[in-house]
Amino acid sequence: SENFRSSYYGTLGVSSVAVVKPPSSLDVLFKAEILDVVKLKSICLQHPLTTFHRPLVWKTILGVSPTANNEATRIYVKEQRKQQLEDLKRCLKFVSREPAGTTPSPEEFSLLYLIEKNRLLVSKRAEHTDLCAIAKPFIKLFPADEDAYWLFSSFAAMWETEMESSDLVSL
Repeated sequence: SENFRSSYYGTLGVSSVAVVKPPSSLDVLFKAEILDVVKLKSICLQHPLTTFHRPLVWKTILGVSPTANNEATRIYVKEQRKQQLEDLKRCLKFVSREPAGTTPSPEEFSLLYLIEKNRLLVSKRAEHTDLCAIAKPFIKLFPADEDAYWLFSSFAAMWETEMESSDLVSL
């Protein structure tokens, strides 16, 4: 359908020129063969993200999706991550002897992360609580379990690295 204002001006005999919106910086960046993560981070710091771009940007920046802008590669990586998550869930089911719920919980994500990092038996209660707090927003923001878990896992790993480096600085 035509823009209301343009059609109104047409009834008055005034010709109007259609304004074509230039593609956004993110659209241009996502058309490249290889996504430039540094530029992506810079754009994200300067401009708000649309809800359309947010999942892909987060997956790319946190290293969940490959930077190669190739649909076959993305599908392959997504399938591999999905399979790895299913393996972690089977391991958790074996270790806990409890059936996992149909919807993910922050506690489940925390335990899956500790299994993934091979720290389930040596983790502290405070660590588990912190991980649960980190997991909650990812579960709410991303409807697909795989996306929510892998984004949470990548973010938690970055958070732990930052916490370790800040602990070393304070000593």
